[in-house]
This record gives sequence, C-alpha cells and structure tokens, in this order.
Amino acid sequence: MIRGLVYSNLFVAIVLTLLASSSYCIVQGLAFKWYPIISVFLGTFILYNFHRLYKIDFIPNAQLGGRHRWMLANGKWIKYSMAFCVFAALLILPNYTANDVVWLVPAAIISVGYTIPVFPTDSKWWRLRDIPLAKPLIIALVVTYLTLSFPTYEQYGIHEIFMASNLTLFIERFVFLVSMTIPFEMRDIQSDRDAGLSTLATYLGFDLAKRITITSLVFWLVLFEVRTILEINYALAIAGFVIFLLGLIGISKLRVDKSELFFVIVFEGLIAFYAASILLFG
Repeated sequence: MIRGLVYSNLFVAIVLTLLASSSYCIVQGLAFKWYPIISVFLGTFILYNFHRLYKIDFIPNAQLGGRHRWMLANGKWIKYSMAFCVFAALLILPNYTANDVVWLVPAAIISVGYTIPVFPTDSKWWRLRDIPLAKPLIIALVVTYLTLSFPTYEQYGIHEIFMASNLTLFIERFVFLVSMTIPFEMRDIQSDRDAGLSTLATYLGFDLAKRITITSLVFWLVLFEVRTILEINYALAIAGFVIFLLGLIGISKLRVDKSELFFVIVFEGLIAFYAASILLFG
C-alpha cells in the first residue's frame, strides 16, 4: 500500500494539495476557494505521472529504480487514472476566467518542458532538467507559483503577487522547497551520472550537496521564524523549529544506498508537516 501510494504519485499530489490549502491561511484576506485546491491535486497527479511514464520503456535496465519498475507493472491503471483526472480538470475549468488560464500556461509549459526537449542548443534539444544545476530551482519555482502565487492572483490580480508581504512568503516557501528537493537529486546521483546530467549532486558531489541542503534549510528557518515571531504566532514558530530539527535529522541520515521510499516519506513528509502546521496554526 505504501509503495502504491508513493510510486503512483498519489502521495505527492496530496502533499501539494495540503501546501496549496495552507496558502489561504497565510495570505492576508485570501478567501478559501475549492477549485484551485482540486486543480493542484489533479494537475500534480497528471504531470508527475506524465514525467514518470514519458519514454520509460527507453530507460536502460541498470537505471531503473523501484518507482520505474512499479510504473511499468501498473502503468495501464495509472493511464486510466490520468485520463479521469484530465476529464475532471476540464469540468473545473469554467470556474476560471480566461486571464486565469493564461497565467497557468507558463507553469504548464515549464512542467512539460521539464521532461520533453524544448530548449535548443548547438548539439541537441535540451529538456529543462538538462540545464546544469537547475532541477531543484525549477521544481521549487513551479510548485511555489502554483500553490501560493496563483491562488493569490486568481482572487486579487497580478499586482497582489508583488506586494512585499507576498513576495516574502514566496521566497520563504521557495527556499524551503529547494531544501526539500535537493535530496532527490542526491537519491538519483548514480542514474543521473549514467544519463550524463549535471546536477548539484553529480557536479558538486554528495557531501557538498548535503551542505547546500542544510544551508537552504537554515535560511528558510530564519525567514520563517522572523515572520512568525513578528506576527506573534509562537505556536507556528515552534512548529517551524520542529520541522527544522526533523529536516536536519533526515539530512544527516542521507546515504546513497537509502531506499527511494526513505527520501519520499522523509522529505515530502516534511512538506506535508510544514503545510499542516500552517493549516493548524497559521
């Protein structure tokens, strides 16, 4: 059941749905709306499984991980589920204005371009994930935009995104997601090397990538604690410190031979803890 929840990308869809829901608790005056939340769930499930399924049959056997083998065995049912999610997303679409849809397009292009070659170079077309050292930044940027900035835009317009308070929230969430994303590059260090990808882990090494992860987490803690203490929200400040300590413990346990489930449960689990803390105390 745990493997199915994780490898089907249902777990990450739930995590990012919680993250999007938490935005309504920290953006001042933002009234809760159900359809952006459901859209995040559906979009995450569709896109993550699209990334997993795209050209999966061409991955060399030596580079196949547990998540790939599970998908190869269960891909038919995942495709049916993706089709249902696309249908559900189309039913939700009329809730958005034409301008809302336009502002979803950049995130959609980046998300698709992460897997499909869209960037021309002298020798070949690159996927966005092929850009050296950019993977965690791209993922954190898109997720922060969709779970925080887009719900704000959908309700208030583009000017509200660039308000100082909301830009601070954007940076805070972006840095946190970067610190939670780098470990997945560390997980994939060998397969990325075999595929010729230049990531933080393959370029700088496992140990230096770990130090960068810790530095990002410390930076996030400073931003988070300053904001919550200024808001006199001591319960959330304490929760942030607990998340930080759990993150340090998780990072300290990182090894190349750790299972794929370890990385997902620890680091996506911390994102869920972060979102749940904001929902409870924000």
